[in-house]
Amino acid sequence: MNWLFGTSNPTSGVLESLRPLIKAMCKEAGVPGVAIGVIHNGNFYESYHGRRDVEADLPVDRNTIFYVASLTKAMTATALGILVDRKKLQWTTPVHDILPEMSKETDIYAAKLTVLDILSHRTGKAWADALYLESNNRILLAKDQAIPTFDYLPQVAPVRSKYMYNNHAYNIAGLVIERVSGISWDTFVSENLFSPLGMTRTFTSNPDDDNVAAPYNILTDRTPHRLPFCNVSNETMMFAGQSIRTSMADLLKYAEAYLQALESMMPKNDAPVIAVPSSTSQPSSPAPPFTTSPANPIREIATIIRPHVARPVDSLWEQTYALGWNRTQLPGKLDFGWNKDMLEPFPLLGERYPGKLAIWHGGNMPGTTSAICLLPESKTAVVVLQNSLGLCDIADWTCQAIIDKLMLGELAQDYLSLLSKCVNSSVQRMERVETALEKERIVGTNPRPLETYEGRYFNRIKNWFIDIKVTDGQLYLEFLGRADERYQLRHYHYDTFAWNLSYDATVKRAQYIRAHEYYRFEFEATSDGGSISGLRWRHDKAVPGGELFKRETEQYDG
Repeated sequence: MNWLFGTSNPTSGVLESLRPLIKAMCKEAGVPGVAIGVIHNGNFYESYHGRRDVEADLPVDRNTIFYVASLTKAMTATALGILVDRKKLQWTTPVHDILPEMSKETDIYAAKLTVLDILSHRTGKAWADALYLESNNRILLAKDQAIPTFDYLPQVAPVRSKYMYNNHAYNIAGLVIERVSGISWDTFVSENLFSPLGMTRTFTSNPDDDNVAAPYNILTDRTPHRLPFCNVSNETMMFAGQSIRTSMADLLKYAEAYLQALESMMPKNDAPVIAVPSSTSQPSSPAPPFTTSPANPIREIATIIRPHVARPVDSLWEQTYALGWNRTQLPGKLDFGWNKDMLEPFPLLGERYPGKLAIWHGGNMPGTTSAICLLPESKTAVVVLQNSLGLCDIADWTCQAIIDKLMLGELAQDYLSLLSKCVNSSVQRMERVETALEKERIVGTNPRPLETYEGRYFNRIKNWFIDIKVTDGQLYLEFLGRADERYQLRHYHYDTFAWNLSYDATVKRAQYIRAHEYYRFEFEATSDGGSISGLRWRHDKAVPGGELFKRETEQYDG
């Protein structure tokens, strides 16, 4: 392999010309640091911009460890492929056969939910991300809550009926790996994926290392606000879907292994044909086996990368989800992160090089954003990492700009203009929340005495609660009774209170920007209109009626 660091060669020459654009995009969006890695026709190129640590003025380099969040999902799918290849389970094995402690009083049990269903986001379960992530980049539920939480999530669509992205489902995938292998998820992926690929700077928890990208959220004035490191690990929820920290040097080894495995699937006269399923109403079956190099740990590549469910995108061309990977036949929309929510219409990638297949995924959490895209026909991989979450997904636009350059030799879009539009829209997100709340508010109403709302309110399985307290004449909420999860409640109307903040105040607390309904608590009284019995929180758009948290019947002591 040829490692290229801006040296004189066709690939590096094309990509070096993007440096001014990338610098301008980082400045426009306030991004502290970006790492870029490219594989194209056997050549490697890397480029690094900005600072991994703004306060210490430390640069980004190829060994800087970034938190890559949902890029973890394909690694978990890869780990399951290794176990299937070793005949430890089948892709179609019902997960309840492996984890019998899961509830049998659910739709997913009746439908014989499989590993394929979990990895392809076709469980039909509600999103409910608020139940594990709130302020300060902290996962608030331990790993032992993964099964009861997944069991109780509302079933908002039939199993296998549609694509519904679900982070909670990957907890179950990780537990399947542990039960089948007999070792912890982190040990299994380290020994069977990272070690064989020489990924020596890849971790499942925060490493004790000096060369780590600090996490930042970007404020409306484009300045970075430093956040705590996320605590996700093998001991917390989201371990198998979001916990990987790694370097560009290691991710390029991983991407190269995937390109090598995918090469075995390129059309040949004697290759078997894999048809796209005509319907997702029935479980998809494993694909015929393809062989990869014995030294390559990636197995079962055909099943991992084949389309398992259509994504909700209106397009004649393929827009599907595989196992931990999106599939888009170009031209198509590569919506790695939240840029799609800031820009309408969203531009297409590949209008001038149609027909190519892009296999891709994004990852983001407070303080970090990542993107990876594989184009098997040209043996291309593009990886972009940024140590921030904020006004725009730089990783998204940078990845697409690089693909344009590699395929066309020029840019097909004005990416700086697209980014500026996203930034200008993003800074107004909490203003739009306030406008929507005000539009629905009924003026001229009064609350009950604030003390009547005090109490501890539990979800149905009692692993999540919200404390409501009066302090100095003001009403406050505290998630899980934590002082660092305290927000002031302002009277909205009747027995409803709001707790939205400004954009900067929200992102300083490492909070995502949510829909306006999220920021309302609707207290409910007993059937006779007497005492307060619960509060309704609409934290998941897939569940319009929200979730009812019931008040403890015992006297609340604060």
